[in-house]
Amino acid sequence: MKKILLVCLCFGASFYASAQTPDKKWSIGLHGGATQYRGDLGSDFYKTNVPFYGFGGLSLSTYLGTHLDLNLLATKGEIGSPLASFRQDITTATLNLRFHVLGPSAFVRPYLFVGGGAMLFDKNITITEKKVDYIAPAFGLGVNVKLGPSVILNVQETFLYTSA
Repeated sequence: MKKILLVCLCFGASFYASAQTPDKKWSIGLHGGATQYRGDLGSDFYKTNVPFYGFGGLSLSTYLGTHLDLNLLATKGEIGSPLASFRQDITTATLNLRFHVLGPSAFVRPYLFVGGGAMLFDKNITITEKKVDYIAPAFGLGVNVKLGPSVILNVQETFLYTSA
């Protein structure tokens, strides 16, 4: 598959176990959501009349400053297109720099991010040259909503590009 644009719609079940502040610099997250495909085999990009493929993941973030943090996100799920009749397991790991528009004390914190990582297309987690794209640029936006002093709800949309 050449020049695939994967869109990971990370929504709903993304929770962090510790909200980041200058006093609490680390957070752990649990993620779940849906993926959509756009590439040379077709496009399900933002179409609501086609099935979504799911994913789950974990994240680790560290506070860098009032408006910056560094986030490591690992996911496992599926990508596919019923229009192109394909379905593929994927595993991703991305390291992203997030810029928060508002400071840590805000109840709702929108942010933008940019980063990159690795992507594996396989049912088995084996690294072979044809199935791994180490340079997978990522970018997107999201919002964190405080649910309590140490828990936040995160809604994020990630655009992840691969040339595999």
